Formats: sequence, C-alpha cells, structure tokens
Amino acid sequence: MFANPSDARRPSRAPLATLVAAALLATTAGCAGGLDDPERFTGGTTSSCAPGTTASSILQSQCYSCHSTETKATGANLDLQASGLPGRLYTTNATCNTKPLADSANPSQSFFLKKLTANPECGVRMPQGGALSAADTACLTEWLVAGKPGTP
Repeated sequence: MFANPSDARRPSRAPLATLVAAALLATTAGCAGGLDDPERFTGGTTSSCAPGTTASSILQSQCYSCHSTETKATGANLDLQASGLPGRLYTTNATCNTKPLADSANPSQSFFLKKLTANPECGVRMPQGGALSAADTACLTEWLVAGKPGTP
C-alpha cells in the first residue's frame, strides 16, 4: 500500500492509533479471567465440598432424619434444620458433656465435628448406623469454620 513504510506513520494517523490502542486496553484491563480458570474468580480458594455438594445438602441427607425441626425430639433435641446454623452451634451445649457444640476459639476441634469421628468424647458416632465420607466431613468442617461468629 505504501511504497515507503515511514509514510504509514504519518503524524495525522498517530492520534487515531493511540486512541484505538487506549480503547482496547481499557476494555480488557479489568478482565479477571475466563471460566476455564475459575480460581481467578475465587481468589485461588477452592471448596472442600465435592462438586454439587454443600454442607446444607449433607445435613439434609444425613442428619435431618433425627435432627430436623420435626424430628428433634428423637435426636437429643438438636434441630439442625432451623435457621441460624452454624451460629447456633456456638451457643448450644451438648447433652452428654455440657460443652458447646462448636468451639469459637478452635472451630475445627468442635464437639459437633468430633461426633462425626469413630470415637467421639461421649455418645455414638453420627450419623447413627454409618459414617460420612472424608469429603463430606471436610465439607462440614469448612462450613463450620467459615460460619464462626465474629467477635464484637
């Protein structure tokens, strides 16, 4: 098109090229990443829960048969379905040892989570008659630790 390449860099075209480059930079500068790179959207954190699983779905499928609003009388009067979980676990005492179900100083060592292990401090392992998978236990642990009430 131009016999001399320096002709293509005329001063009259430089402002237009600069404007186009600036517009392109402005429209792409804040791009966080694509869906093929989800860690860019979550700050690099990933959930302990299996895909499609939440702490709520684990509680519903594994615990509500004894610990729901309707069945709490059969489950040591512990309602895991009513609103306010996990916060209520920090203010509810276990019936067998009068400790809070969740330890605000160390949530990962809470009695609620110890009841999911083979040898809890008192009583039997939950859920009765079985055991949660390691992934489900990790999911509930993450949920309880994340739900720790803030200190005033």
